[in-house]
Amino acid sequence: MAHDAKKAIKRLTAHLFIFPVEDYLSSENFAVFCMKYNLDDAWKEYLVYSGDRPDLYGRETINNALILFLHHIFHSRPGEFLELFTRFLIGFSQWNTQSLPFDDLKKDLHYLGYSDKDIENTFSNVKEM
Repeated sequence: MAHDAKKAIKRLTAHLFIFPVEDYLSSENFAVFCMKYNLDDAWKEYLVYSGDRPDLYGRETINNALILFLHHIFHSRPGEFLELFTRFLIGFSQWNTQSLPFDDLKKDLHYLGYSDKDIENTFSNVKEM
């Protein structure tokens, strides 16, 4: 499917960490998102794992947790990844007052193996703020 999934997912998170995504990741809304899609245990696991790494500090800890979390979804639920990532973006865009870099995110999703048509169809649910 993808040439290098972890590399593309790192780019996805790098685009998001330009913004205060860690505020959303520690919110009740994100917790509800995780519970709704049965991802709460996975998120907690990667957050604890990243927090236990002595080489990660501050935002690097939560950034690493998000990379691992998205990588987990990509591999364990490949048919749902695009939809789940888009739902994540919808929730995050409610926390963020700046416009997200949708073109860059779409390029990374294309690199993950998703077609332009699938990306556009799924992203039609995301409001640019």
